[in-house]
Amino acid sequence: MSFIQQLQNITSNTPVNRRRALLALSLLALTACSRSAKDSGTPDNNISYYTCPMHPFVHLQDPKAKCPVCGMDLVPVMKSSSPDPMTNAAPAAAAAAMPGDMPGGTVNIAPERLQEIGVRTEVATTRDLTRQLRAPARAEIDESALRDINVKAGAGYIEKLYANYEGMTVRKGEPLMRVLCEGWLQTQIDYIRAYRAWKRSPTMSPNNSFALDNQLELMRARIRVWDLSDDQIHDLEKFAISTNEIDLRTGHGLSGSFDVVAPFDGYVRTKKAIEGMRFEPGQSLLELADHSHVWIVAEFPENQAAYVNVGQKVTVTFPSMPGEKIQGTIAFLDPHVDEDKRRIRARIVVEDHAHKFHPGLFAEVSGESPLGNRLSITSGAVVPTGDKYIVFVDHGGGKFEPREIEIGAHSGDYDEVLSGLNAGDRIISSANFLIDAESRIQGVLKTWGTRP
Repeated sequence: MSFIQQLQNITSNTPVNRRRALLALSLLALTACSRSAKDSGTPDNNISYYTCPMHPFVHLQDPKAKCPVCGMDLVPVMKSSSPDPMTNAAPAAAAAAMPGDMPGGTVNIAPERLQEIGVRTEVATTRDLTRQLRAPARAEIDESALRDINVKAGAGYIEKLYANYEGMTVRKGEPLMRVLCEGWLQTQIDYIRAYRAWKRSPTMSPNNSFALDNQLELMRARIRVWDLSDDQIHDLEKFAISTNEIDLRTGHGLSGSFDVVAPFDGYVRTKKAIEGMRFEPGQSLLELADHSHVWIVAEFPENQAAYVNVGQKVTVTFPSMPGEKIQGTIAFLDPHVDEDKRRIRARIVVEDHAHKFHPGLFAEVSGESPLGNRLSITSGAVVPTGDKYIVFVDHGGGKFEPREIEIGAHSGDYDEVLSGLNAGDRIISSANFLIDAESRIQGVLKTWGTRP
């Protein structure tokens, strides 16, 4: 059975086979034309040179020569065509790459074919868009709540260290250590005397109460340098009322040591103190971290930096704790982008009274930034072609125009359209790649049909 008879049998079947037969005949005609130009023996003045489709750097003038690299037959490069040998050697590839450049600028597809491939359309519409934000994050210590524990007013010794290891949890008002300090005994005596005088002032010195008030406030300011809690000062004031002048002269009932207590609920982050050691005024002994709040530090990609702002609402989740979801607000935004990671750091402060979000725990931060009312289409309607984006505009009657557009922000299932479309334009929203394939086939056939 001859090749032509086989083609006739193929064309008698389905439309798909008929299309394949048409392509085969076109390839056969193109091959015959190339061979006839070589076998005729008469030079064609329109041919510039012969090249190999696989190795376009081969330029030969002999039409009967073979490719010196792979041994393939050479194909002619026409003088009137593009200087790119690959484009001339394979006109189908050039036509397929730019479907919008084919004659007429439209793709014609039969209605029954549109039904077969399931084409759906949509209208370019202005809608409210939001930019989705997502970033990896981790829990960190609230640096603004770190507290250095020291004795500011005088040197001394650590008699007993209660907070004796790092990571130890402490409660507000619990003793951290008991210290013996120089000058502490005399400070107590001076404050007790000032307080006793102030308590007697309404009855004994009614005209001098203002001076006594100032003296008491001065003594309170001095005693607060020792970092006493309000309860410790209150206990000292109760002792001042119960003691007498004789005991006060001898220091009876007073102690030269006192407890340094925790100023808040937290844990020991750093321990520098050792029981029995001597310290100087202001020397750092412990560092406490407040765990009632933690920082969630998120690192947003550079392309999201323009949409992240202080005061923005976000959601924090933890991969290690499914179902744990916290609503927070961005409290701080790093003014600089990390040069190595190309990310911008944002800080969210969250409450953690139960101490669940341990520093170092991985988290994820998500949110959205409103973009306003903008012209947009579904992302599935866009056909990316390298650095360009194409949509197919429906002109009705099976006519489709490939049109280049410029897209902007991506919002969920939609892409913002900056140029190339107007509101109300109807475009293909599904089966775009099949339409693109049809346009490439039509472009190839038309290009082959114009060859001599």
